[in-house]
Amino acid sequence: MELLFLGTGAGNGVPVFYCDCPVCVEAHASAQFRRTRCSVLIAGANNYLIDAPPEISSQLLREKIKRIDGLFLTHSHHDHVSGLGDLEIYAKFHLKGRIPAFMSRDTMEQLEQSHGSMAEWLDITIIEPEQPLCLSGFSITGLRVSHSPGTFGFLMANKSFKVAYIPDTGPLPDQTKAILKEIDRLILDATFYGENWYPNQHHTVQQAIDVGCELNVKKLYLTHLSMHYSEQVTNQRLEREIAKYDGRVNLAYDGLRMTLSGI
Repeated sequence: MELLFLGTGAGNGVPVFYCDCPVCVEAHASAQFRRTRCSVLIAGANNYLIDAPPEISSQLLREKIKRIDGLFLTHSHHDHVSGLGDLEIYAKFHLKGRIPAFMSRDTMEQLEQSHGSMAEWLDITIIEPEQPLCLSGFSITGLRVSHSPGTFGFLMANKSFKVAYIPDTGPLPDQTKAILKEIDRLILDATFYGENWYPNQHHTVQQAIDVGCELNVKKLYLTHLSMHYSEQVTNQRLEREIAKYDGRVNLAYDGLRMTLSGI
């Protein structure tokens, strides 16, 4: 199985249409530095999507993904769910059935207010934190994080390998830290560079690195990168700065594929 990074940007994406800063110039010049909004796909015998950002249709087209077997939602913010309409069309007109979907009760209730009833096209299972859900050959567990009410990160694991995907969080709760100690792969919110404008909801790049070091994770991947706020920073500069960690700290990029060894 693979974990496929469909998008790795924060709510703004990179580049943005209104900006000619060095970050956007870098992204215009090289496609590898363009960041669509955050989403990943667990790709294998079944394809499980985590989040549905505005670009979900173009992300799936780019990676030649033609089937979604299940949907997990971290939370209900626009940059993580505004592509749900594309999945609704897929369910109603192609599958002619409902997509299994997994989320917190808070997320479901928030989406019902913004999107109306989803029962026609989603088969929703409410999940509780720290309660593993067994899928085809591995388990996935919702993790408590510090963001909006009901937000989850997700832990994917079997007996020999663990990877956690946490695209939005501020300081991690102690029970989540305990679960993540010495994990194989941690994919973590690194929204800001420099000052953290929302310290209870997000990390800076350095704060994410500090968490990875504190938990002694084998490899850390930084995602949900805004690149613009609060200080503009290019990918090339970030790559130079993290080189001192000898491969233990990495930038996630759109299109990156991670082999889930042992899963």
